Amino acid sequence: MPTISVPPAGMRRRAAIASVLAAMAAAVLDASSINIALPSIARALDVEPSLAAWLVIAYQGALVAGLLPLAAIGERFGYRSTFVAGSALFGLSAVASAMAPSIVLLVIFRILQGIGAASIMALGVALLRQTVAEEEFGKAIGWNAMTVALLSAAGPTIGALLLDLGSWRFVFAGSVLLAGVALVAARGLPSHRQERKPLDAIGILAYAGLVPAFVVAAGLARLSVLLGALVLMAGVTGLGVFVRRDIRRASPFLPLTLFRSPSFTRSVLASVACFTALGLALLILPFALHDRLGLTARATALMMTPWPLAVFLTTPFTARLLDRIHPARLCAVGALVLACGLAALAAAPLAFSVPVYISGIILCGIGFGLFQTPNNRTMFLAAPADRAASAGGVQGTARLSGQVTGALIASILLSVTPVGAAASIAFGVAALAAFASAGISQSNDRAKVSN
Repeated sequence: MPTISVPPAGMRRRAAIASVLAAMAAAVLDASSINIALPSIARALDVEPSLAAWLVIAYQGALVAGLLPLAAIGERFGYRSTFVAGSALFGLSAVASAMAPSIVLLVIFRILQGIGAASIMALGVALLRQTVAEEEFGKAIGWNAMTVALLSAAGPTIGALLLDLGSWRFVFAGSVLLAGVALVAARGLPSHRQERKPLDAIGILAYAGLVPAFVVAAGLARLSVLLGALVLMAGVTGLGVFVRRDIRRASPFLPLTLFRSPSFTRSVLASVACFTALGLALLILPFALHDRLGLTARATALMMTPWPLAVFLTTPFTARLLDRIHPARLCAVGALVLACGLAALAAAPLAFSVPVYISGIILCGIGFGLFQTPNNRTMFLAAPADRAASAGGVQGTARLSGQVTGALIASILLSVTPVGAAASIAFGVAALAAFASAGISQSNDRAKVSN
């Protein structure tokens, strides 16, 4: 039986919370701030925009592949040690990315960053659960959700400000600084270890090898539909064999038991759909503003600033609403508002692009602020306390699966059609994904009412 940990007090408690939130902020900032630098990176390294988009795909693909394996490693060897090692790998890889001389090395370092970020995202909430009292865990989820929401939306603006220092290499400075803060404050993290669980090394390696196949398949599809389909079929077949093997094990690697909760399952599906919309929109938006309006990086950042401001103002208000409105209903409303904002961006006429774009961006920020906190709260509270790391792995996998899907769609669109047309199609697809998220969340609310 796992022992019950006593939450640290005073300065250690504050340092532990600061370490988790700073590391989470670093990982999310890195994932979102590089979007604004993609046009500059493409020009500086003399590559096509569709190839530059793989800097996002490589990072997010490594994150998806690493989340569940690192959650399992954390449950075996301890949350704190795995979290600190991942934070250190992330920070060092960010420094290496800033100095990369070629697109190939930059993609490799981005993969290493993604592995480090996977450790942070898989174990961050589990460490928060050990740091705060059980009755405060709901608030801790809110702090984490606010951090993710703000940095996801503010990343492009922060990236543009760093880019304005003179080179795309400065974009990684914010992530390096935050990772350093996380490592310094990590002394306050609780060192409690769960009951030692057997480590399925074969399962970890198989999963980490199979998941990237789906990303590779989408990339190959741009060159050869047949080759991409073959790799995709191989990935699906391999994953099916892996799941059958895992189900028969006494200690399965995949946290499939968590999906016995309909509320947990619907929250995961809603998160995937919402972050598909978010990932697609945030990657395509800088290209759209540059191409359609001819904006510089600084002007693009100013144009996108209402998004993080709307998230910042909406998220605390959402946390207060959770005491009176069921989380699933708030998720549905937030996803619907996000969909309306994306639809406005898709339909923006050239003659009135600026006011329509600003209105759409504001609606996107409000919608995302309404969705993120209640979705995370529903997901984590539906999981047992001793499966917090597994729930964190699933939550991160859902988020990154959506973002990778969005990034792949953007890359494919940018490779087959001009930027202007690609942007309109991308925003339309993103709006449909957000509408789907609203529908899934609403079904969660109806199920709660019927019960």
